[in-house]
Amino acid sequence: MLAKEEYLKTVKRPYPPFFTSLVCLGYTKEEYFQEVLKKPYAFPNMAHVDSIWYYAKKEVEEGSKIALESWKDKEFFEKVKNIFKKRENELVAAAKKDIKSYCNTYLKYMPALALVFAVEKPTETKLREALSKKLTLEEADELMSELNIPLQDNFYKKEKYDLIMARNVSKHVKEYEWILARYGEERKYTIAEAQEKLKHINKEEFFKKWEEGKNKLNKIITNAKKLLGQEAYLVDILQYIIFYRTQRTDIMNKSGFLAIPLLKKTAESLGLTYKELLYCSASEILERKIPSKYVLEMRMKDCSTILYNGDLKLLIEEESEHIKEFFKEEASEVQEIKGSVACQGKVIGIVKVIHGLKDFSKINQGDILVTSMTTPDMVMVMGKASAFVTDEGGITCHAAIVAREMKKPCVIGTKIATKVLKDGDLVEVDAITGVVKKITP
Repeated sequence: MLAKEEYLKTVKRPYPPFFTSLVCLGYTKEEYFQEVLKKPYAFPNMAHVDSIWYYAKKEVEEGSKIALESWKDKEFFEKVKNIFKKRENELVAAAKKDIKSYCNTYLKYMPALALVFAVEKPTETKLREALSKKLTLEEADELMSELNIPLQDNFYKKEKYDLIMARNVSKHVKEYEWILARYGEERKYTIAEAQEKLKHINKEEFFKKWEEGKNKLNKIITNAKKLLGQEAYLVDILQYIIFYRTQRTDIMNKSGFLAIPLLKKTAESLGLTYKELLYCSASEILERKIPSKYVLEMRMKDCSTILYNGDLKLLIEEESEHIKEFFKEEASEVQEIKGSVACQGKVIGIVKVIHGLKDFSKINQGDILVTSMTTPDMVMVMGKASAFVTDEGGITCHAAIVAREMKKPCVIGTKIATKVLKDGDLVEVDAITGVVKKITP
């Protein structure tokens, strides 16, 4: 293990060990990074504890520098985007092949997950600095905010567009049946859900806003690149990050959903249930070295994953508790938290903490939505909330993008919002200073 201060706390994602092991092992494979970076790189240290990913700070910093330096070459960057697209298609296709092909293709896709995250902060910092040389600080901040909406549509927006255009809702739902599934879940998008979504869409208004938004953003991007001259490449990289940080996880979720029949077939051949298979590591499955039923049962209750110098370990019981204590943060007495402003505004409202689909029904009109990180399946309930507060995220995260599109106050990257705030708390969200404060009745 590294020292605690050497880890960077990032996102909360409840991956079961099968997918966690694939992510970790994919990060360690230097050969998979070779085509998308100009210097050798790999990522051999990380942890997945209490569903939270912790990365080695030095490795993130090193990867971010190499990626930004490599991708500033326009021709090379186009090659990188094409490689990621090719690997996307391969991963989706491999879901219907054999277990070995699926695992190997998943590993090969992991540089997309690692690098798009790593390069975000330095790209944002460098772009803001470049704009500040040409504009006032206020003008630079405004332009950064305007640039932080992707010109290219992610799946959640494309699905909405296609749903409105669809002549056959059943066929449409079949094409997007994976879109709400996460982390190996078998949840299917249903016709009833699509029809309910349609009820809340004003088609004429949607298309008008969609077209106007595209035209406006195109002009903003063009003008920003003219303004920056030789540093215009930063706009291209930022736009790609904004689009691709959601795209890469959507591809992983899509492939995971499509692979369910393959994984169930593999589980049966090993004398396991589908859920038991998800609590094996990829290596255990491929080598047919399946843990005991007791170990699998304990992993289902609690499992921590540690990657140290490329060596992967799944920890249970006392070992897992020890690691959880190692990363533990105290937040019970905090009355005020601070994060980054994703969309400006100030509101007062009642907190509703959202951990997943089961909590969506809690949100009432005007509530403050508090979550670890928003996902595309939350967009409907985000429409009801008056503001968003998240533990995670940078300026290109899903919550930030949706907040700007909906023009709702949003404070991101608080790290501890879901620990400090509880359902029913009255809070002031000041998305000008980035402060979220409890209000005593």
